[in-house]
Amino acid sequence: MDIPAPSIKLLIAVPAYNEEKDLPHLLEQLEPWKEDVLVIDDGSLDQTAKCIIEKGFKFMQMETNQGLAMFYRNAALHASKNGYTHLLAIDADGQHDTSYIPAFREKLHQYDLVTGNRFHFTEGLSGSKIASNLFAILLFKEFLNISLPDVACGYMGMKLEVIPDDDTISRFEIIYELRARHALAGKHCGSVRIPAIYHPNSQMNTNISEIDGLIRAVSRYNSSPVLTSILESIRCRSDFSISLSGFEFESVFNGTGAYRFITNDQKAREYFTVVNQE
Repeated sequence: MDIPAPSIKLLIAVPAYNEEKDLPHLLEQLEPWKEDVLVIDDGSLDQTAKCIIEKGFKFMQMETNQGLAMFYRNAALHASKNGYTHLLAIDADGQHDTSYIPAFREKLHQYDLVTGNRFHFTEGLSGSKIASNLFAILLFKEFLNISLPDVACGYMGMKLEVIPDDDTISRFEIIYELRARHALAGKHCGSVRIPAIYHPNSQMNTNISEIDGLIRAVSRYNSSPVLTSILESIRCRSDFSISLSGFEFESVFNGTGAYRFITNDQKAREYFTVVNQE
């Protein structure tokens, strides 16, 4: 006897902070799903709110910038109140291709959490971006025994029950906490292969807030002094290095609130090629 696929009512939620430049284009792409889209203006200081109003999308406006963790809590609350069963988060800056929305919806019939996988094809990608994402992946693997093809992608679909109602999780930490908590509960995470889209003028560095969120999420489940040392380096804005699963990583502070990751580029690209063939 065939088991019917679970019923899905999907809210597409967009976190937007100072995105007046890129948001209008994204909203144009989201027109086919307009009735099921919520944009959360996270205390923007530019014309982000005006862009949303002009395009006629539902939106929620925060008085101050509260970060991604609060975005998820607010989006989940709105979804629950309006009869949605699932949430799909998509960035406002144009890095997530909306044509993959149906693929996420389809995967959500099988998995409670589905994430984008950007590194199935690395040609043309910056070595520092490959290095920083491999660092995150191997950190999960070595300290949490969790193997995922991409642990930092913000393009994610999930059942509302997956979203933790935990005010101790702050900002970017939620991206990693969702994956870690789900996997450590013995549940499988689905993935959708999506293109890695970065702006041409991007410096390809990783913001301190993202690295801090990653280390704090992993530290919740493993109190290794190695992780404590990295957090201290970040606090002091100093360079740090670490060996993970046969890779040597150097992380160099660039003086403007971000780090540049360095590792053996050829070996890193080969790693992603092999992992994505499995």
